[in-house]
Formats: sequence, C-alpha cells, structure tokens
Amino acid sequence: MPMGLWVVVGWMALVSLTGLIFIAWGLCTHQFDDVEAAKYPMLEDCEPLDWPGRSAARGGSKDA
Repeated sequence: MPMGLWVVVGWMALVSLTGLIFIAWGLCTHQFDDVEAAKYPMLEDCEPLDWPGRSAARGGSKDA
C-alpha cells in the first residue's frame, strides 16, 4: 500500500481510539447519568451578586 494510505488509516485509528477513550471516560465518571439536570440550575431564583467596587445601597453607582 502507498505511504499516504497508511497515514490516513493511522489518523482514522487515532481519532477513533481518542473518541472511544473519551466515551469510556464519560461513562466511568457518570457524565451521562442525568442529562436533564444541567438545564435547571440556571432557573433557580437567587439574588444576583453585586458588581465589584459598587455598593447596592448607593443605587449601584460608585460616583453617586
């Protein structure tokens, strides 16, 4: 076989093995157990943090 074909086959094997390793890592670390829970924390009702260097008591402006 030509050398270029070996390079292509080698890259395909490397990419495939890398993908399989990442999938196995995700399964071992339970990344795929609860795919629905990731969208709910942004909907929690909590007070926003103040901007650094600003006071909420003074209307949010540093110069006011």
